[in-house]
Amino acid sequence: MKDKSEITSVSFGNYIRKIRIKRKYSQYFMADALEISQNSYCLLENGNTKINLERIVELALIFEIDVHFFILDYLNEFDRSNCRLLTTN
Repeated sequence: MKDKSEITSVSFGNYIRKIRIKRKYSQYFMADALEISQNSYCLLENGNTKINLERIVELALIFEIDVHFFILDYLNEFDRSNCRLLTTN
């Protein structure tokens, strides 16, 4: 059984989906910017593709967010989500 505090591809996928929707970018736009298929991008958002540092940097550039802030914001959001999970159990 996985520890609830474990950062996963799914949690990162949810994070980038939230930013994409907030910015009103389509999955097609994101896929094109990353030079991958829309299906591959969908797999990334759904957590079926492992994320690496190079991809994180590319996403930060597409979202026009400083990469350090992008990572820290994700970690802060993950901590907030994890706290909610732990308090509801």
